[in-house]
Amino acid sequence: MSPAAAPPLEDENLLSEILLRLPALPSTLPRASLVCKRWRLLVSDPGFNRRFRRRHRRRPPLLGYFIHDSRGISYERTMDSPDRVPAGRFSLQLDHSYGFSLLGCRHGLVLISNGTRKQVLVWDPVTGDQHRIAFPPWFDGIKNQIHGGVLRAAGEADHFQVVLVQATIWDKQHLQVLACVYSSETGRWGDLILTPIPAPAYCTGLSPVLVGNSFYWRLAGCFCAVLEFDLERQSLAVIQVPVGEENSFAVMRAEGGGLGLLSVSGLTAQLWKRNTDCDGVASWGMGRTIQLDKLLSPYSDETAPLFILGFADENNVVFLTGGHGVIMVQLESLQSKQLCRIDNIFYQHHHAFESVYAAGIGIGREHDGAELVGNPQVIAC
Repeated sequence: MSPAAAPPLEDENLLSEILLRLPALPSTLPRASLVCKRWRLLVSDPGFNRRFRRRHRRRPPLLGYFIHDSRGISYERTMDSPDRVPAGRFSLQLDHSYGFSLLGCRHGLVLISNGTRKQVLVWDPVTGDQHRIAFPPWFDGIKNQIHGGVLRAAGEADHFQVVLVQATIWDKQHLQVLACVYSSETGRWGDLILTPIPAPAYCTGLSPVLVGNSFYWRLAGCFCAVLEFDLERQSLAVIQVPVGEENSFAVMRAEGGGLGLLSVSGLTAQLWKRNTDCDGVASWGMGRTIQLDKLLSPYSDETAPLFILGFADENNVVFLTGGHGVIMVQLESLQSKQLCRIDNIFYQHHHAFESVYAAGIGIGREHDGAELVGNPQVIAC
C-alpha cells in the first residue's frame, strides 16, 4: 500500500500555496510567522517573499503616499492599525531638499530626480535598495523640469525600467518633448524619442498613470492635454482632453480598462473614458457623475475649491484637498476618509505608494511592532 498523504498543513508545498493566498496586508505575514517556527521559516524565506509580492502585484494595498516639500521627501500613512507601517521604515535622508524632485511611485518603487547631480534615484522603500542612474546625455536637469515614471517588468522582482520626459524650446510656437527609456537589465538608456507640442505647455507634478503599455502625464498651461509615451512602440503622442474639462482633471485608468480622466468642478466629479470606434477614430465619452458634497462635508469647507493632489491607480483612489485637509475617496465604493489637516497643502502632489509589504517578519519584536501585529504569542510546534 502506498503511504497515506500528509495532512495539508504538513505538506510544505501545499502549505506554501495556502500562505501565498493570504491577503496582502502588512500584518499578514508577521501574524503568520507567529504561529510556529515552521511557519516563520517559510514566510521569512526570500523566495517565498518574492512569490508573495509577485502574486499580489496586480492589486497591492495602498500603504500611504509620499510628498516633497521644503523639508524633503516624507511618507504619510493611509492604513489603520494593525496595518499601519511606521513612517520611519520608509524614511529617506537627502543631502538637501533643493535639486530633488519626486517623480512618482509604481510597483513598490519610488522615482526621484536630482537635477544638480544629473541623475535619478530608483528606491525600493520595502527592501531599502537604491539605484542611482545618470541622466541620458540629451537631458538637462537645471534649465528644464524632468518628469518620469518607473515600473517593474511583468513577473520580475529584480529588473525595472525608467522613462524620462522633458520639454525644451524648439521655436516660438512649439516645444520639443524628449523621451528616453532605461533598462536595469541592460544598464543602458535607449534611443532618444522626440515630438513637438504647442507652446506654452508643461507636465504637472502629478504622477504618471500606466494604462496598458503606455505612460500618461497631464499637460497644463495654455495647451491642456495628455502626453502619452507608448513603451512598446517607443513613441510619443499628444491627446486632447474634452472641451470644458481643461482646468481641473487628472489622468486615470477608466472603469473597465483603458485611458480615463477624472474632472472636478465645484463639488461634482465626472469620470471620462477614451473610446475607439470600429473605424479606429478615438473620442471621449462621459461616464459616471459623482456628487462629492455628502462625501466631503464632514472634512472640508464647502466654500473652498477642490484640488486633485494625486491618484492611486491600482486602488482607484483620488486624493483631494478642500479647505485645510487631505481627503481620500475610493471611487468604486465612494468611501471617504480624512487623512490629515494641514494648511498650505494645495501645491503638494501626493504620490501614492501601492505595494505589498513582505519584509521585516521580525517587526513584532521592535518598538513599533505593535502598530502592525499587536502583541500575539508565538505558538511552539
